[in-house]
Amino acid sequence: MQKRVLGRTGFEVTQLGFGAMELRGSKTWSGREVTEKKAGTILNTVLDSGINFIDTSPDYGMSEDFIGKYISHRRDEFYLATKCGCNPTDEDKPHIWEGQQLEQNIETSLRRMKVDYV
Repeated sequence: MQKRVLGRTGFEVTQLGFGAMELRGSKTWSGREVTEKKAGTILNTVLDSGINFIDTSPDYGMSEDFIGKYISHRRDEFYLATKCGCNPTDEDKPHIWEGQQLEQNIETSLRRMKVDYV
């Protein structure tokens, strides 16, 4: 799996990453139904194949919960990106770009994914 340095971070990430949006489930943006077992299989297969960059978001339904449940114990094997500004309590409202909302999003994401950093 080919890797590149991510910007000025020094992190060597695979050129092919995994966008966890497809784990969102059918209740979010009319996604496909994904069983918990299938989500676990997908996430572990991503890591087993050598992909080390995973992108997710609080907006992606169950995605962050599945990451926490199925691969958080493998945290040293991947880099993780998530989004901020999301307003999960009201899908019709736009993103909120204020400090309190951003901090709340990060704290919630860390808790859901059972990780210490993104």
